[in-house]
Amino acid sequence: MEKKLKNIYKKQLFIDLVKLGHDFHHSMRNKNNPKYQVYVMVDTPKLRQDLVWLSGQTYIEGYYGEK
Repeated sequence: MEKKLKNIYKKQLFIDLVKLGHDFHHSMRNKNNPKYQVYVMVDTPKLRQDLVWLSGQTYIEGYYGEK
């Protein structure tokens, strides 16, 4: 089974997600602005919940098409 991945463009958000225990997959250069990195995380429902929580929003289960 292939892992789903989620790109994170903000470094501080990436750091916060790693502190919360999420799996870091790899990083790459931002195609639009090569001086920045894009951090790629393994996409899980918990990752999406934490992304919403860190941004101060409300998580809606099933909104992103997860099962």
